[in-house]
Amino acid sequence: MLILNINGPINSGKTTVSKILVNLLPKATFIEVDELMSDAEQEKLGLSLKEGWAERKKRLNEKLLALKEGEEFETVIFAYPITEESYQKWSALSDENTRFLNITLAPSLEECLKNRGTRELDNWERNRIRQMYEEGYQNRSYSDFIINNDNQTPEETAEIIKGFIEHVVSPKQQWLHLVERRWSALLNGEKTSTLRLNEGFIHKGFLVYKDCPKEQWAEVVYVTGVYYLPLKRALETDGFDEHTPDVETGLKQMRVHYPDITLDTPILLAKHLSIPETKKLYPNEVKEILKNA
Repeated sequence: MLILNINGPINSGKTTVSKILVNLLPKATFIEVDELMSDAEQEKLGLSLKEGWAERKKRLNEKLLALKEGEEFETVIFAYPITEESYQKWSALSDENTRFLNITLAPSLEECLKNRGTRELDNWERNRIRQMYEEGYQNRSYSDFIINNDNQTPEETAEIIKGFIEHVVSPKQQWLHLVERRWSALLNGEKTSTLRLNEGFIHKGFLVYKDCPKEQWAEVVYVTGVYYLPLKRALETDGFDEHTPDVETGLKQMRVHYPDITLDTPILLAKHLSIPETKKLYPNEVKEILKNA
């Protein structure tokens, strides 16, 4: 079973995208967290706002456990702005038959403050959105995938998530080609990320770099974060160095491989540990992967 949380700030599109995903993913169901306890029931029980959400989370956890034990669904989706405590709790549901993924929708603050679809934000919601961005709900380190969905329809966002999930559940070892001129940067630890356009997905975990085109060399890194966002934001998120000191230089470098790319083009950014860091943390796993590379 796949347990999928669509995370993100208020008005980021979590519920809308989740309901579309139900029709895209195999044997899927959506749990509407708000409906696990109504405001009327919360008032009747005398619960504060914080206590009410704690009770909803408790009921959500009970429902997830019940669905995990059953065999009716292959995919269970819910939409909740997750904290690290909740992430650890739901990650603990993972086993040989169950996987938990936390995917974050991260539109820009300006976009998130707009009335999206039929929803009209009130002042409390607008203030809470600003607060959530200050607290980093749009960029949680425990997200498996972070998507800037500023210029996407909910249907497009759902298709991107579907493609990512199909890559994650594949049993194949993920790998990428790297041109020879960038190998020195990879080997000395300067290269700790990769930008990809229309070349499939990357997920957290081990990634094998192979030299292009002969595939005589292979090295292993561990991917720690994956983003889908416009090139300009990808370059800013990745950070600048002597090789890429600013956005315009980054654009010129990308146009060597992708002539038609612009700063607004959506692109995949994967950040990873250096080769030495990966070998230090995962020595046995690296040896085993290289043996089969």
